[in-house]
Amino acid sequence: MLHPMKPNRPPLFSLLIALLLSFAAAQAVQYAPAPSPAPKPAAPPSSSKDTAPAPKIEGIPLARNDGRWLGLAVEGGNFKLRFYDKDKKPVKPDAARAAVRWSPQGKIGEQHTVLNPAGNTLTSPLLVPPPLTFRVYLTLLGADDQAIETFVTDLHDL
Repeated sequence: MLHPMKPNRPPLFSLLIALLLSFAAAQAVQYAPAPSPAPKPAAPPSSSKDTAPAPKIEGIPLARNDGRWLGLAVEGGNFKLRFYDKDKKPVKPDAARAAVRWSPQGKIGEQHTVLNPAGNTLTSPLLVPPPLTFRVYLTLLGADDQAIETFVTDLHDL
């Protein structure tokens, strides 16, 4: 005849005590005072020409091979690609258009669109639905539809 096992009290009791002690130690660490940061050295006085803010690239900055920059953004649900010079100042696009492809969340397959000129930007006619958590493959195209440059970036950086 089989008899039910009786729990062994001493190991269970020591396990309970060890658990309580580890919890108490974690609470003590959580509420310990944070070390104060080291004082920063005084900054040298800046000249008047250093007070101008650095130019900001709208969207995700993409560095080009020749030192110029691109800014890829999603505004109003559409891709917008802006062009910048080496000093990060806006310039007119040097590409006739751009091709973009991506794999959106919740859909099977890739989406494709072409960015066409609209003022000083290249803009997509296709609406890009959220969430913007995907990788974008961008190809700049010249007037003869030859690839100038290619880029890959994650949109979650927006």
